[in-house]
Amino acid sequence: MKPLSLTRFELYKLFSRKSVWIFFAIMVFCIYLPLQILTSSSGGYAGYYQSVPPTAQQVQQAKSELKKIAPKLECTAGLPNNEVNMLNRAYLRDTAILNAETGSAIKPDLEMLQQSINKLKAQGQIGFTYRADTLEYNMMKHLPYIGFGHYNGASNMMVDFFKTYGLIIFGAIILVGLSPVFSEEYSLGTDSFLLTAKRGRRQLVTAKILASTLYVLVMEGILLVVNVASNLSLFDIGGFNYPLQSIALYSAPFHLSVAQYIGVAVLIQLLGGVAFGFLIMLLSSFNRSTLVTFFVSAGIFALPELIVLMFGLKNWAQTLMDFSYTGLIQVSRLFKSFVAYNVFGYPVLYPILVIGLAILVSIPIVWLTYRVYCRHQIA
Repeated sequence: MKPLSLTRFELYKLFSRKSVWIFFAIMVFCIYLPLQILTSSSGGYAGYYQSVPPTAQQVQQAKSELKKIAPKLECTAGLPNNEVNMLNRAYLRDTAILNAETGSAIKPDLEMLQQSINKLKAQGQIGFTYRADTLEYNMMKHLPYIGFGHYNGASNMMVDFFKTYGLIIFGAIILVGLSPVFSEEYSLGTDSFLLTAKRGRRQLVTAKILASTLYVLVMEGILLVVNVASNLSLFDIGGFNYPLQSIALYSAPFHLSVAQYIGVAVLIQLLGGVAFGFLIMLLSSFNRSTLVTFFVSAGIFALPELIVLMFGLKNWAQTLMDFSYTGLIQVSRLFKSFVAYNVFGYPVLYPILVIGLAILVSIPIVWLTYRVYCRHQIA
């Protein structure tokens, strides 16, 4: 059988698994969409974000309105709900405008970093800390205006999808789809007569790796369609051109708009999914039982999250999560705050380091998969 035909056959086996589509349908149509519809119906106001420096006229108007709004909000008893909601919205808007009058939200952080850099330089301490502070300062200095307020429309919900439903559904789909890749061959006995020649065995492993990579790619694409279509149809459309730092969770000084972050998040989650898929395939090549492969892989995926829940305040627990497949597929951890690791005295940004490590670790994992399966065939 030709390599391309073999890959198509393996791809067909992956996508013809009923368990994958049943699980996907349950998670999306029975859990995710109903909860999103409930959130949309009860959410109402999308919020307000002051994305540009306010004009003098805006500031004066906000001050004037707040003088009228504040006394009313202190005593809302007897007021209709609609009027209370309107007052709260006006208060949030005017507060965001007045806060933005003082300048960018990152201005205090820039000033603190500048002081730290000057102090370290004056003391002659130009090691890792000085280099890390300088790197963070330069990254922050090139950010666009970071305003005040909070916007919770479709763009924010799409961003949130990656670290919540996307993490769970994507991780589980990879587990369900790839755990039987080799284990099923062993348990059914088909490995004893499939491509017994040495060259054939390697071609089979290559076909399975290519098919599994394509499987992960397609599933990520389907989840992206679900994410975009559901949130655009349920929530206020806007906020895509706001800086990533407009979302409270994300303070790392990467020059990305919300729309750009969504694109980057798709690529990172895809990379994490492929890397995790390679690990599952390696475990599957060792085990005759699909269930053993599934539960061991699921443990590797879920354990970092459980440890963070139990020992969240411990540095080692956070580090474990940072450098796990779960943390990589979650994506949000890479952009929460500025983190640089000391590599021979020089700061290396956490996202660059963890992505590089994921790629490097995947190389011996793939090599071991070839070795294990080929030797198993000989045995």
